[in-house]
Amino acid sequence: MNLSNNLKKHFRLFIYYYTNGTLPFLVGDILNIPVDYREELMYEATSVGNIFTIYMNNIKMDENGNIMNNEYAMKRAAQQIRQCIDSNYKVEPPFEEWEVEVS
Repeated sequence: MNLSNNLKKHFRLFIYYYTNGTLPFLVGDILNIPVDYREELMYEATSVGNIFTIYMNNIKMDENGNIMNNEYAMKRAAQQIRQCIDSNYKVEPPFEEWEVEVS
């Protein structure tokens, strides 16, 4: 089965928002931090991989391949970004095993 065009579109947009630094404008207070997350994570390939894993594992699609919860998936990924940068930040609700699992 091929990935739906809708999934590919949303994933490309998530990557765009992440890399150009506009993700905080989409996820609200989660990324209200005094540092540039891109600079902080530039050399953290494993952390960045975990961020994208959490995003993809949280995506829900309908029977036509349309994304139904893109905002939620972005917020969960943003929580991972914040957790990587701010050791005092507590993810609520905590990540479940399936969210961080790499298939």
